[in-house]
Amino acid sequence: MQTTQYQFFATTAKGLELLLVDELRELGAVDAAEKLAGVTFTGNLELAYKACLWSRLANRILLQLHQFSAESAEELYAGIQAVNWDEHLDVDGTFAVHSVCSQSTLTHSLFIAQKVKDAIVDQFRDQYDRRPDVSKEKPQVNVYVYLYRNTAHVYLDLSGESLHRRGYRLSQGAAPLKENLAAAILLRAEWPTIAKEQGSLMDPMCGSGTLLIEAALMAGDIAPGLNRDYFGFLGWKKHQATLWQHLLNEAQSRHDVGVRYIPEIIGYDQDAEAISIAFENIERAGMRGKIHVEKRELSVFAPKSNAKPGLVVTNPPYGERLGEVEELMPLYTLLGDKLKSQFSGWKAAVFTANPDLGKQMGLRAKHYYAFFNGAIPCKLLLFDVEAMYYVDRSVEGENERRIRQAKRAMMNVDDQSAQMFVNRLRKNLKHIAKQAKRQELTSYRVYDADLPEYSFAIDVTEDSVKVQEYQAPRSIDPKKVLRRRQEVLAILPEELNMPAEKIFFNVVSRKK
Repeated sequence: MQTTQYQFFATTAKGLELLLVDELRELGAVDAAEKLAGVTFTGNLELAYKACLWSRLANRILLQLHQFSAESAEELYAGIQAVNWDEHLDVDGTFAVHSVCSQSTLTHSLFIAQKVKDAIVDQFRDQYDRRPDVSKEKPQVNVYVYLYRNTAHVYLDLSGESLHRRGYRLSQGAAPLKENLAAAILLRAEWPTIAKEQGSLMDPMCGSGTLLIEAALMAGDIAPGLNRDYFGFLGWKKHQATLWQHLLNEAQSRHDVGVRYIPEIIGYDQDAEAISIAFENIERAGMRGKIHVEKRELSVFAPKSNAKPGLVVTNPPYGERLGEVEELMPLYTLLGDKLKSQFSGWKAAVFTANPDLGKQMGLRAKHYYAFFNGAIPCKLLLFDVEAMYYVDRSVEGENERRIRQAKRAMMNVDDQSAQMFVNRLRKNLKHIAKQAKRQELTSYRVYDADLPEYSFAIDVTEDSVKVQEYQAPRSIDPKKVLRRRQEVLAILPEELNMPAEKIFFNVVSRKK
């Protein structure tokens, strides 16, 4: 029975912390707590091994060895020597040191790493008259030092290299997603629930296939670390090989059962090279026959006739990577059109660094989540593809939406100046409408900046109203300008007896 308890820190990308808390609690970490770009938790070695094997979200699992004040190089050296490194590293073994510093007197990470290395090898040399070697290529022990506000936190990196490297993606296309970010997208899109119900998953712009493969691993109850051949604890002197093998055997058994229940997963891309890379990655992940990919244009994107409604998930280009924003607007419009015409009753998840492009889809998102793709802030937009969430992007639809927003803004607002505008409009209508009828006019102007506060021209026809707002001088508070505009637009449908979609609006410069 595992009795020794350790303190751990699981690192992850910003935005994934809460998901990682839930994941670690499911693995048995009862005290998992969110921190910036990571999660702290307490547990035994079995829990740490499980985290290395099963975490879809963590980058590294760090075991804390020591914590001490290090305002100088001498204090750093002494603190590192206070650890008995012979308990962790064989004198003839290999190790590497990684360091990060922030808001501390010591500011050079390479110098810190060198000082830590010196302290470790000097301890071995004093005891054995020889020392372990430094190796950058799969060392037996990885030492990780984080110096923050002159406090050094010393860890063993049990993962060895970042856990997002599952081992299947040797090739990648343009602007790839890291595997743990792809997993987070799928979790937020509720893919595990959809997969249990045997719902399908489709990606119309699958690139190198990361979302597809992560979806298959998740649906098949397959440990993401099962195919990795290297972890940072394998050469650690306290490594418990029997326990680790037991966990591997258990994971393999779950794989053998779960792989039979992976639902239909399909990826398309217009780039033949991307499809070739995706196929290679799928092969390495052991998912051949479980994931289908082929070259296909977005313009023909549709589910199979017998496909069970599930999830459309994709990471389309978003300007910063592969093209200018203006050039990508038609792509997002087409994606939205395809969802509305072919995928009614499905769920959709679109990951983008430019949420304004998402508005081109003509679908209202039910939820959105903030993530980072590397240093790029991104949004995950989640949709239910149902008629009640469709957005009419026609001119009439924009008119109706503009009026609705104005009425919402003016709800429960008692504005006497707005009543002055209403009174003037009614007075004008009373006289001008009679004249128009006598002269058999089909269009006429009922208002033209009669009140200085309301600088609008309003023209009425038999079936529409045209509202032109004279552009306000820069000296006028923009909030006041918006308020007047909302007042006018909220009033007009009832006062002119005209449907909101038939009230057109624009801003014009006043002629001199």
